Amino acid sequence: MAGVSVLVRAIVARHRLAIAFLAVGLAAIAAAFSGATLVSNGQDGASMAILTGVALVCYLANLLAAGLIAATRETPGT
Repeated sequence: MAGVSVLVRAIVARHRLAIAFLAVGLAAIAAAFSGATLVSNGQDGASMAILTGVALVCYLANLLAAGLIAATRETPGT
């Protein structure tokens, strides 16, 4: 639910880069969750781990991008 909330906030704020990272991250989490059912059936769980990694990288990239945007918006001397 937190991922959906952050995605909605990014859409409202019209941050294209954040929207892209958050949408891919949320899709990867959803796909990894559906992959968990495959693991319970005895099938390979590597895809679930890869998708979880993709989601983590997307959210990390979003945090770094937000930090860079905030750093460029700060005014010197404050």
